[in-house]
Amino acid sequence: MANIFTRKALNEIMSNEGLTPEQRTEQVFALYGRALDDGYIAKAAAQQAQAAALESARTEWEKGVKVPDPKQSDDYKALADEYAGYKAMQAARISEDYAGVKPKFFETVYGMVDRGDGANPVQEQLQGIREQYEEYFTAAEPARKPQFGAPVEGSMPKGDTGAAKAFADAWGFGTK
Repeated sequence: MANIFTRKALNEIMSNEGLTPEQRTEQVFALYGRALDDGYIAKAAAQQAQAAALESARTEWEKGVKVPDPKQSDDYKALADEYAGYKAMQAARISEDYAGVKPKFFETVYGMVDRGDGANPVQEQLQGIREQYEEYFTAAEPARKPQFGAPVEGSMPKGDTGAAKAFADAWGFGTK
């Protein structure tokens, strides 16, 4: 379409003085139609190409040509290993071991930890990393229980005892 339907071609049609407006319109639409046909593949041609590809694959299969298994390719294996590492990292992100690591430094700290066979436990390794890079970790806060509302102290007033008695004594209502 880029080679056919151009400004130059349109200018030639529009500048032709011998054409009526209807003829110019027809030529513009004809030019546009040719441009669309330029990269168009007919449905019948696509079906023929598909049938030829299927026939070729069937004859190869009948000859006994071994079709490679995509799961045995090096690219697939590398991608599967990368995905397994990603899943392990996401599981570690929500684990208790890495709870004190700041989110923006998690990947850095995760990369510093040795997860091989015979490696020290993660908590020990994180202690060493915490000593060197304390800015990667949140400050340890004492464990607190959630509290909703004001703390409960004392008890409800009961007649002449408690707050009511103190009020009466302060204003002199209770004594006769």
